[in-house]
Amino acid sequence: MSQPDCPITDLVSQCIQVRTITQTQYQQLTALVLADGTVDDSERKQVNRLFDAIQSGRVKIVD
Repeated sequence: MSQPDCPITDLVSQCIQVRTITQTQYQQLTALVLADGTVDDSERKQVNRLFDAIQSGRVKIVD
């Protein structure tokens, strides 16, 4: 279950809310996911949530 104060959840929610993800946000997300060397189930769900939004056109990748 995702924690509301999780930095990954916060970043994913922000991107979905504003419907864009910047290169900087992408780099932040990558750093957060790789920070501890493992991806737990909660992190995986958040990343999949964002990828699904990008794939369906709900979130656009911007420079």
